[in-house]
Amino acid sequence: MEQDFSKPQKQSAAGIVIMFANTLQKAVRALALPVIFMIIKSENSNRLIFYIIVGSVLLTLILAVITYIGFQKFTFFLDEERQEFIINKGVFNKSTLTIQLRKIQQVNINQSLLQQAIGVYSLDIDTAGSEKKEASIKAIDHSTALKLKEKLLNRRQETEIATTEALPKQEQLLLSLSPSTLFKVGITTNYGPSFVMLGGFILGLVQLFKDYTNAFKIEDTGVDKLLESGISFFGVCILIVLGLMIILATNIVRTMLKYFNFRVLRQKDALAISAGLFTKVNTLVNPNKVQLSSINQNYFQKKFNLLNVKIKQAAYDAADREEHVKTDIEIPGCDQRERDELLKMIYQQVPETGQALQPDYRFILLQMIRWIVAPIAIIFWAGLHFYPPLRPYFPWILPYAGVVATMLYFEYKRHRLYVNDSFIIKQSGIWDISFEIIEPHKIQAITVQQYIWHKKADVGHVTLHTAAGALHFKFGHYQLIKHMVNFWMYQVECSSKDWN
Repeated sequence: MEQDFSKPQKQSAAGIVIMFANTLQKAVRALALPVIFMIIKSENSNRLIFYIIVGSVLLTLILAVITYIGFQKFTFFLDEERQEFIINKGVFNKSTLTIQLRKIQQVNINQSLLQQAIGVYSLDIDTAGSEKKEASIKAIDHSTALKLKEKLLNRRQETEIATTEALPKQEQLLLSLSPSTLFKVGITTNYGPSFVMLGGFILGLVQLFKDYTNAFKIEDTGVDKLLESGISFFGVCILIVLGLMIILATNIVRTMLKYFNFRVLRQKDALAISAGLFTKVNTLVNPNKVQLSSINQNYFQKKFNLLNVKIKQAAYDAADREEHVKTDIEIPGCDQRERDELLKMIYQQVPETGQALQPDYRFILLQMIRWIVAPIAIIFWAGLHFYPPLRPYFPWILPYAGVVATMLYFEYKRHRLYVNDSFIIKQSGIWDISFEIIEPHKIQAITVQQYIWHKKADVGHVTLHTAAGALHFKFGHYQLIKHMVNFWMYQVECSSKDWN
């Protein structure tokens, strides 16, 4: 049955629960720490706890009323004459959000754990020219979400493209990840992000411990002495082993939760991607809208015959601010055959490397100054003149220099740009080797740089800007770069292909 979206509609009634839970969660996050410190430092904690309980009840009632009013004020409808999707919302300040259908890049249907329990879905809309998700409807039933998604993508005959549940006879399964594959992905990826998270967690614990000891006036001279005297080699080894175990466990759990029941299906001319255990995500990818894709693999993944594919679509100001990684679509755990099938779906062929551009030796020279010479000089200067506790760590400088120098050497050897008539492929990486792929007709701008001190050496840099990010190649042969740029600009001007 055809559903009429031309009249303003409200979310499902269960949306009140979703909206209230989101609002309450934000309030708890904002007030939890201040309340805890007030209780710790209060001389009459019993009376303060009573006030906090009363205040919490009143705050909950106020939030419930505000949520109900917000639910009543939130409406959405589709103006087919103007080809616009309109959302009205606001409690105290009413606002109207108007989205032009031609700018819509993606429409995703997701479901969090709470939404699964209630039986509703959220519909998120991404557009070209938007810094974040343009619009989100937090609570609609499944059939309404599917029909609205089809309507929003209707402008390019994408009514023929449905979600996984809608056209089962026209689907072709390209990729499905088993639990064993997910386990392999978990133990071979995301070392860097997990290490950063672990470091942040440890620093947070140290700071929390200091705040705790200061609040209760507890002596912590033992900890201070440990930090001042340094850690022994055996202690460092123990910490490294524990850190690796925590990182591996975190990666495995996060991968299992995020990519549970991961499937990629071919539906007409699009890719339908679905995954998630607690938060279910459904994404439809139109190959014409793919601006940049990358293939990543490290040593362990190579042994397991695993590859990670990342797809980037148009995003706000992405050519200059590559910080929209949350909007990237990741397809982990591919083998070579599955990778080729995905690339054929996106590009109608498997991209091949062409003429290779290599960087000048100045590339590695600058990196060594940045990561070896400068840090060592700063550590020696600070340890000898301002902060003596750094002196016990001086013996670690030599192995640090050796490890970093080896890493920079591999980075230099893998920094390449491959060019042919159909594709531009940038190879880079130290541990994770990445191949970024761009089609010339999707280039929006090209930046070429050459510093005065590089003219005699004929060295320069080039940046290719797309609607989803930028591809950089540094310290290349400048005359060859200019020749390539002229060729790419010619391809952009002559191409009749559409990328949006």
